[in-house]
Amino acid sequence: MIRKLSALFIAVSLATAAFAAAPFEMTRGDIKLVLYPDSGSFSLYKLSDIGKNRYEPLFEDRDASATSWFSVSVNGRIFKLAPKMGKPVAFAETKDGAKFVFTLSDDFQVEQEFSFTTTALSGASPMVLIETRIENTSGKSGSFALKAMLDTSLGERAASHFRTDIRNRISAETRFVSGVDRDSWILSKNGTLALAFLRAGPDITAPDTVYIANWDRLNSMTWLPDFAEGRSFNTIYSINDSAVLVVWHDKELRAKEKMSVRMMLGSWNGSAGESAAKLAVDPKKIRMGDYREAAIKDLLDRIAAIESDPDSVSEEELIRLNAELDSMLGQTGD
Repeated sequence: MIRKLSALFIAVSLATAAFAAAPFEMTRGDIKLVLYPDSGSFSLYKLSDIGKNRYEPLFEDRDASATSWFSVSVNGRIFKLAPKMGKPVAFAETKDGAKFVFTLSDDFQVEQEFSFTTTALSGASPMVLIETRIENTSGKSGSFALKAMLDTSLGERAASHFRTDIRNRISAETRFVSGVDRDSWILSKNGTLALAFLRAGPDITAPDTVYIANWDRLNSMTWLPDFAEGRSFNTIYSINDSAVLVVWHDKELRAKEKMSVRMMLGSWNGSAGESAAKLAVDPKKIRMGDYREAAIKDLLDRIAAIESDPDSVSEEELIRLNAELDSMLGQTGD
């Protein structure tokens, strides 16, 4: 009997492995996105300058990137976007990419769609747009929120784990708060690769709070982690293991109502990308001063054109445009 049960277990295991969904790859330019239908996770890669068709990960990709994830809060209850017993992840291709569908409870359903997009920030390399749509299926009003953990890895061998468009070096626990901190992007890089996460911009949903800390501290049972400004990235279990936790506001949804959160991340285009990032501006903040309305309109039109076609601009023009924009903004810190 024991042998028969063992044989049955092996047969079931082999059958399960045989029917496991293969990873789904999307490639554009020098960027490759891999989606894992079995787990609802994803990995992101950039084509290496060394070797033939060799890609390098832009964040931790072990075990199908199991250490990076999304979670939903439903009236205070936390659900990780991952398969549960009897509730597998649905997967489908879309017009512009592909999506996961998570139905983990009768109270909500989540569609998470992945596609490529281009911005001046990334230059010739596309960025990945992740749109997460949460629908209230509980039959009554409720409170919903989203957070995302990104297990960054590129800066961990250097003394400086992260930087932003405002801060040249982040090597200890840090928090970014909406309406207080003006950093518009967060960068993780090593000598050859760089991953950028957008915190502000016209095509994303600005998060309420972003935490940078040790991965273990961010991977907490509570919705928000324990935070201590300036604490190191070390714990007794892991050394120099930093990560990013992105948290969006709670939103009250009526029955059948949906909320959408748009997140963007991708490869960084060096100094050209940094210059381009500064061009993200609210037109209402431009001071008229001595500038003619036509000159302001021309500048904004050119910025919009660069967003649509990043390859159309040279680094020299980016520097000139940023100088004009700084003058119009008045350099007052608005």
